[in-house]
Amino acid sequence: MEFEDILDHAGKKRDELIATELLVSSKATVRAYAVALTETISPEVREILKRQLSQALNQHARIADYMIEREMYHPFDLEKQIKKDKKKVKKARKIIAEVERPKQRSQKVKKRSRDEEASAYDAASRIEDDASMSDAYEADRQPVESGSTRTE
Repeated sequence: MEFEDILDHAGKKRDELIATELLVSSKATVRAYAVALTETISPEVREILKRQLSQALNQHARIADYMIEREMYHPFDLEKQIKKDKKKVKKARKIIAEVERPKQRSQKVKKRSRDEEASAYDAASRIEDDASMSDAYEADRQPVESGSTRTE
């Protein structure tokens, strides 16, 4: 694939990403205006919200038409849209997995380091205990001098 083709392909993907974000945002805007319209009692505010809702619906239609013309969005071909969405999900999961891998490796290294520290601490404790027991054993084996009393 030529460099220009790669850039062109990347540009189309970027355009699709931006258009999709705009479409999703415009849907949220339409919902917000619709809810606000049903909640207001003021006739003046209702008229303003109706106009804004109408503008939001028109903007949504323009964005959807743009995406349909460029085959970024397939609202009339459900199977095609599902296939496209599954492909996007698969790619997103792959990206997430790639991001998570270094974290998992880092966590494994940290765990291994903690385990090694714990093992070293346990070994040092055992050596210390052995030395204490050895000292106690040696003290028990030393003869008692006459006239001295050893307390246990």
